Amino acid sequence: MRRTVAAFLILVLAGPTRLGAEGNSWNKLRYSGGTVQAKVNPFDWNTTLTVTPDSLEFLLGRQPFRLKPSQVTALSYGQVAYRRVADMVALSLIATPLALFGILHQSKTHFIGIEYRTDDGKPGALLIEADKNNYRTILKVLETMTGKPVKDAP
Repeated sequence: MRRTVAAFLILVLAGPTRLGAEGNSWNKLRYSGGTVQAKVNPFDWNTTLTVTPDSLEFLLGRQPFRLKPSQVTALSYGQVAYRRVADMVALSLIATPLALFGILHQSKTHFIGIEYRTDDGKPGALLIEADKNNYRTILKVLETMTGKPVKDAP
């Protein structure tokens, strides 16, 4: 109950103009790699994240992907996120060159790493590049929703 109340307060304080029936939503994101097989243009900011009290919903290009906050095992930021997701993809049995493509590019960006376990217990990870104007809010909301601290938080 406390987590739900805390999440609601963060959502209200983080962006009252964007809070609606669907929750908080951001669309200035880029899927930079991970274990989710999604066909996205690595140069387009076409990823959307919508956070509701019971789910994290990603739209990776045209492919939807949903996580429950309880499935998230770790959150990270910056180069730490980059390295952790790259390690997760390298260790994954389903890794393909397409999944590794986005992770090989390095630059000074606002990476957000989300590690999770699927319903059948397999590990997975997403590497999202956030815009400089929204990455702090996204990190705070994710931290509140999942109850996991952000490694190397800004």
